[in-house]
Amino acid sequence: MSFKITPLVTSVLLALSLPLHSQIINPNSNSFDSVYNIQTITGMSLDKRALLGGVVISSSQVNLSAQVAGDVLSVSGREGDMFNKGTTLVTLEQDSIQAQRDSAYAEIASANESLRNAGVQYSQSIVSPNGGSMLGGVPGMFSMFTDPMLKMSGQGNPEFDKFANRTSRYTSYQQAKNKLTQAENNLKQIESRLKDASVAAPFDGVIVAKSINVGDIVQPGQKLLAFANIKELQVEVNIPSRLVRSLKLDTDYRIKLDIANIVVDAKLSQIYPIADNAKHSVKVKFDLPEGVPVLPGAYAEVEIFETDSGILTPVVLESAIMWRSSLPSVFIINPLTNKTELRFIRLGEQVGKDKKSVLSGLKIGEKIVANPNILMVSGMDI
Repeated sequence: MSFKITPLVTSVLLALSLPLHSQIINPNSNSFDSVYNIQTITGMSLDKRALLGGVVISSSQVNLSAQVAGDVLSVSGREGDMFNKGTTLVTLEQDSIQAQRDSAYAEIASANESLRNAGVQYSQSIVSPNGGSMLGGVPGMFSMFTDPMLKMSGQGNPEFDKFANRTSRYTSYQQAKNKLTQAENNLKQIESRLKDASVAAPFDGVIVAKSINVGDIVQPGQKLLAFANIKELQVEVNIPSRLVRSLKLDTDYRIKLDIANIVVDAKLSQIYPIADNAKHSVKVKFDLPEGVPVLPGAYAEVEIFETDSGILTPVVLESAIMWRSSLPSVFIINPLTNKTELRFIRLGEQVGKDKKSVLSGLKIGEKIVANPNILMVSGMDI
């Protein structure tokens, strides 16, 4: 026997299923409080928002200059190439400096020999003060007779002559010692110049500008390369003096990067203590997050809000916004009935990373559900 489901039976089955569906989408107040979050609408003075233009800069950039004169033998890479710290970027001619270093080594060897000879002569003047007399320097009985006679005749003072001879030998020894020190210092200077003939990367970075080519002749102080660290980038902005009091260090601000057409959060890292007399502005710097696809010199816009000024505009979390019938809406909490009510709103501009301004439909101080879901409906108890 076969059975057909009549329209009456279908109506009965639908009627029985409705209460079950109502229980799913209308939980009691205890379960609601444990699942949903309530937010009180706050306001912000969006009419005093300022978009200020700035420029992306490197956190550290140096101009590498020639320390010695010479021909440019090699230049590693070109603009945009990255190098690790210590990598040789420019090599200058070194033959003449190496020849000077060889001469310095010869001077040190000669100074050592002179110092050794002077030391022996000085030691002889102490150990054998009469070593320079007749008969091969044998003092013996001759000095025993001649020294008293010279004193009595007033023609000399043998003791003083010995002292003068020892002083002369000591002076020669000190002069030889000083010449050795000078030769060693000269060698250090030459080796330093030889080291300066090779210009190395002071940190991990990239060549941003190149002022020389292979074969050029450079002089000391001439600019060779501009080298910058692009791993740690900043945005530099001149802020009007009246807005400085609204800034807070170590606070994130929204920055739009023109070259990548993206918006990122950057932390305010530095506020200069002196204002520009001509522009009446203060220079500030924001630290960009790592890995942002942007290069130094790119244009950037910083969003800043003036503190406690203008008319306050309601601001709502993006997570609280529902899209039904292609219109934005939120669930408010009726203060009289403590029940949810669906209310359509008109959204304004983006505020911060996760908020939207509300042009109409909400008032400051009203309470809304901050995390609604697709099962929520009007009339749910709070």
